[in-house]
Amino acid sequence: MKESDPDAQISLLLGRAYYSYLGMLGRFLKEKGLDKQLRPGIGNLLFALYREDDLTATEIGERLGLARSTMARLVNKVRKLDLVTTRPDPNDGRAIRISLTETARGLMPDCFELANRIEGTLCRGFSQKEREVFTDLLLRTITNITEELNTMESGSHPTKQKK
Repeated sequence: MKESDPDAQISLLLGRAYYSYLGMLGRFLKEKGLDKQLRPGIGNLLFALYREDDLTATEIGERLGLARSTMARLVNKVRKLDLVTTRPDPNDGRAIRISLTETARGLMPDCFELANRIEGTLCRGFSQKEREVFTDLLLRTITNITEELNTMESGSHPTKQKK
């Protein structure tokens, strides 16, 4: 970051991008008439189940890099929208299995269309190589954040890296 441009700090830009994304997603949902059935923040769970239905909350949480408490809130939110059902895992009484409802399966084509539209908007003007680099950098950023959260939750202190 250049000291002369504090508005270019990555953490601030990431926050601005997030809120801009939420605004765009909300408008796209409303435009498609899906704003009563879908909400921002539930796409990761739905797409995980579109790829493979009937998973445990732990399996989905691990795939998405989400903490247990975050997964519990997300599953509750999506269940209230009648998009998933939950049931105990027959092999592990502590685990909860999550499955798509017929309503959610019916929304699948709209969800994929919306995801493609958003990706097209986000990457407008990007070359294929730039899209790949952007994707890689976002994945690495998510990994860094997840690792930091895990460190904080475990109570261990990260060691300072030497330059």
